[in-house]
Amino acid sequence: MARSLGVTLAEAYPQVAAMWLQERNGGLTPQKATPKMQVAVWWRCTAGHEWEEKIANRTALPKWKNGDVAACRECVGYRVSYTYPVCGHTVKVTPEAAAKKHGRCWKCQSQWWQENEPRLKAELSAAAKAAAGRAGKLLDAVALPEGTPAPLALEWRWWAAKHLQGAIAAEENLGKDGQRDQVLAQVTAAAARLLPTKEDAGRAAAREGVLRLVDQAHWAEGWLHTLTGRRPRRADKDHLDNLAWLLGEILADWSQDAAEAVAANRANGHRPPTTAELTRSLTRAVLSLKDELVRDSPLAPLARTYKELRLPVVPDGKGRYGRLDVVIWLPGGPDIVVEIDSAPNPASAQKLAFARDAGAFPLWVRFGSGGTEKIDGVMVLDIRDAVRGVREASSPSPP
Repeated sequence: MARSLGVTLAEAYPQVAAMWLQERNGGLTPQKATPKMQVAVWWRCTAGHEWEEKIANRTALPKWKNGDVAACRECVGYRVSYTYPVCGHTVKVTPEAAAKKHGRCWKCQSQWWQENEPRLKAELSAAAKAAAGRAGKLLDAVALPEGTPAPLALEWRWWAAKHLQGAIAAEENLGKDGQRDQVLAQVTAAAARLLPTKEDAGRAAAREGVLRLVDQAHWAEGWLHTLTGRRPRRADKDHLDNLAWLLGEILADWSQDAAEAVAANRANGHRPPTTAELTRSLTRAVLSLKDELVRDSPLAPLARTYKELRLPVVPDGKGRYGRLDVVIWLPGGPDIVVEIDSAPNPASAQKLAFARDAGAFPLWVRFGSGGTEKIDGVMVLDIRDAVRGVREASSPSPP
């Protein structure tokens, strides 16, 4: 069939042109249109189905057409007409989408959500909190595999409760029938996939365990020792001292630059920095350690940094896995783990001890109030005086 330059739709695809709905397409005709025009026009099949679609799409031959270029989506069952009962719009959707019986089309639903978002979020949040007891009772009936490591079981419980509470709230506030049962079935199936031994649990966590323990991030081989039973290993102390010295230099530069910036801001009438703002600024400075370590190195493109990286340790009194503030991964070397705290934090001590025993370089940056705890094999960088200088720079000088 000829499809040379300048050929018309009527000449190249007469069976498609026969479905052209002229009364809704203005002055454009099949004799003027070309097969690959990116123009949406109206069509009507012999069964009376009408729809709007680009000409180039109509002349394509995807699998659903089964070799008939003029096939109608609705006639072959690839699409069906569905009228949304709330907004009244009729569209062509898949049979599966029609079976869900949504009240509004996507555009109207988006507009409705934007108009009601603040109210709905508040209601859903309150409903989710109120559903904690019911979610807990449902989860109590889920039998975890025998021998599931306690940290893994506790993390699963936190993860499952979060999803189940949201599903209960969605049912009650948005009328999403069956959400609770569906989510309960999912979290139950997740529990069934938890592996019974520490070795198997470690392999699942490292690969892609249902909890996605490290969010697709790096899981150093040594970090699996808690789950796999491998012997702990310590990073070299001299290397840790050198690393701490380098990070100390970076933080010293940070404190000087931060003090100057804060003094300038205060002179312009801005408030002093909050503890949260100082923590974020310190985190950015710590992340720059990676660049210093791989400067002019061919390994630079391979180095990676992570924030809030999960590890399979549940600190005392917590209900979920601990999160490490900063992890720096360099090819061929131990991980560098940094916790940043404005006050003594027993959970940080436990996480750093785990990192130490996994063979990482554990560094604890401490600023703010309280003393500094000494932990065997963990380097503490006490920058309380430096941060105090940053805070004092936030006070305007007397006239």
